[in-house]
Amino acid sequence: MPKSMTGYGRGTSTGEGLIVTVEVRSTNHRYRDISVRIPRELAELEDKLRALVAESLARGHVDVSVTVEEAGAPLKTVEVRMDLAQAYHAAAKDLAARLGIAGEVGVETILSLQDVVTVKPVSVDPDAAWQVVKAAANQALEALARMRAAEGESLARDVVHRTSKIEQLIARISERAPVVAEEYRARLEARLRELLADVPIDETRIAMEAAIYADKINVTEELVRLASHIAQVHSVIEQAEPAGRRLEFLVQEMHREANTIGSKSQDVEISHMVVEIKSELEKIREQIQNIE
Repeated sequence: MPKSMTGYGRGTSTGEGLIVTVEVRSTNHRYRDISVRIPRELAELEDKLRALVAESLARGHVDVSVTVEEAGAPLKTVEVRMDLAQAYHAAAKDLAARLGIAGEVGVETILSLQDVVTVKPVSVDPDAAWQVVKAAANQALEALARMRAAEGESLARDVVHRTSKIEQLIARISERAPVVAEEYRARLEARLRELLADVPIDETRIAMEAAIYADKINVTEELVRLASHIAQVHSVIEQAEPAGRRLEFLVQEMHREANTIGSKSQDVEISHMVVEIKSELEKIREQIQNIE
């Protein structure tokens, strides 16, 4: 059963002093497009995370978001440059003396001055951190897969329902097409009798004209190919691998056959049925845009 390209999954894992949460959102896209947002202290794990996501998804735009919280020791350290702080303090005292300004320079003021305080991330072992990130990512991907599978099943049911409607219309066109040829022959003969009055009618010529017309409007090949494409749609939907692109191709071919039937047909009833087929195909096309 095909999967939808739309879904969401979330996973959390704890280890190495980290609480890692991974969220994965996917939407429809013609190709596979993965976007990863990850904290700077874990930036070197981005390629591994991207590859892990790519193993699970064949198509779709995927947004992966990684957030990290402290689980124990802080993830950042604060360093104070004492030499620079002392220099700022001495310069401030000297300036106050020169200008005759009373007052003391507070610690808060010195700490706010440029380059006095530096905040640095704590070094994290990348291999150990990857195990935590990987565990959270796998949870998120499993949840995403469940949602995509559920929606994919719903999409597949709708596609099957609409192809069943098209099959019914094909059957009706198959029944109607021979009648159209007979009706043409009857109209031709009636018209000739009206025009020629008592002049004998050449039945052979009428049969020949009727045969030419019947061949011209014959849509048997198109109906057979259309039915074959529908059978392939059902077969593709039953398979486990990604089916979106193949379904897109089949719907395109079905639309082509429907257009040919419509251009050949000179019958109002068949034309109306072709319009119904194309309407169902358009709805199918919209649905399979979301199938992986």
